[in-house]
Amino acid sequence: MDELKDKERELAPLEREFNHVVCSFEQFFKSQATASIILLLAAIAAMVIANSDSRELYQKISHMALSISLGDFTLSHSLHTWVNDGLMVLFFFLLGLEIKYECLVGDLKDFRDSSLVIAMALGGMVLPASIYAGIALTGVDEAMNGWGIPMATDTAFALGILALLGSKAPRSAAVTLSALAIVDDMGAVAVIGLFYTDGLDLLSLGYAGLALLGLFLFNLLGVRRPIFYVLGGLLLWWFVLQSGVHATAAGILAALAVPTKPYAQSSWFARNMRSIVNRFEKIDKKDVSILEHQEQHELVEEAQDIAAMATTPIQRWGHVLNRPVSLLILPIFAFINAGVALPSDLSQIFDSVVLVGVAVAMVLGKICGISLFAWLAVKSGLSRLPTGLSFAQVFALASLAGVGFTMSLFIASVGFAGQPELLAQAKLGILAGSVIAALLGTTLFMLNSSNTGAGSAQKENHNKAGLPQTEG
Repeated sequence: MDELKDKERELAPLEREFNHVVCSFEQFFKSQATASIILLLAAIAAMVIANSDSRELYQKISHMALSISLGDFTLSHSLHTWVNDGLMVLFFFLLGLEIKYECLVGDLKDFRDSSLVIAMALGGMVLPASIYAGIALTGVDEAMNGWGIPMATDTAFALGILALLGSKAPRSAAVTLSALAIVDDMGAVAVIGLFYTDGLDLLSLGYAGLALLGLFLFNLLGVRRPIFYVLGGLLLWWFVLQSGVHATAAGILAALAVPTKPYAQSSWFARNMRSIVNRFEKIDKKDVSILEHQEQHELVEEAQDIAAMATTPIQRWGHVLNRPVSLLILPIFAFINAGVALPSDLSQIFDSVVLVGVAVAMVLGKICGISLFAWLAVKSGLSRLPTGLSFAQVFALASLAGVGFTMSLFIASVGFAGQPELLAQAKLGILAGSVIAALLGTTLFMLNSSNTGAGSAQKENHNKAGLPQTEG
């Protein structure tokens, strides 16, 4: 799409001056690193408030009751529950859309191409969980409930750091990390569904199955209007919530039923859009605004309808949800969940098995697990490193994968529900582990970039040409 210039605009009286003010804000919100920055600020705000004189206010906000009533029916939960079991369903729905897309046409479509990230993700789940379990065995029995916490990778934070690194991190690192995070999220969702679920209500689970069948039936019948999937998704969420399975599973399941085929073929789109453009140009008058020209307005609306029919729901709905989820829902989740009061004597934190286990597993477990499994996959001939990515950069990437903020906090809130002391320790471990992993990964990428820049001109030209580097 060509850039829209001011001379091709119909500006309001004060719009030009206002645009100079908001331009920088628009560029900021379009940046790939924006989501991670806002998420970080929300977490910092929660920590500051929770450790200030306003800590009681923070607790009141988190436990504030929010009710929905209709006649005799009343649904009342705390703000914390609405965020974790309600708003976060949209995050998991968006995650489900990404997983489905990647499996159908993305980096996970071909097993030979995806085998490396699958191996890396497995290593990044198995070793952190094992390290945590080994450390947790030395503490109270309840500490074992947190074994799933260090398995997760926070995609927004990790990719945000890569975006801030710019040219110091190859593009293939971002692609690999994105695919790795998708597989990692699949594992986290499976862990939540299988191991962090209490007693099941089979009747509600049966109703949830019927709601899911209804969504798939809409797909098979060619229904593409969002309202049908919204209503079906709400029913699915309600029954899953009542069944004992964590409500966020409804988001993943609903995403699997979203249609992946457009209503019309691209040739039909091109033909009709050309017709509309030709008709628009024939009746266009330079001195007449579209406000005065109803026929032009109708043509523009028709073009919007044609564009909607030529795109797939899975892409269109994901695009619509992406910013609200990343810029609003996740920061709210971080603010509600990240606030934890630090002990008066900081030396006591090292006595916490949960805190130490989470932090060590997130950093050491991710680095060793991802790097080791990647090396084994490549050396066995099962996989190959992407173009421009060296094993040194895989090691740096594995460090960044230790940033497990969002999903780790979520698993901690489920695993240590009703155990505020252990939950607080887990949150501190997540924050400590994520910060260490972020700093270590950033440092390794920068050092690797410096070493590469100091090398021979032949190696520099080799990398710029996009040729594969020597493996091992």
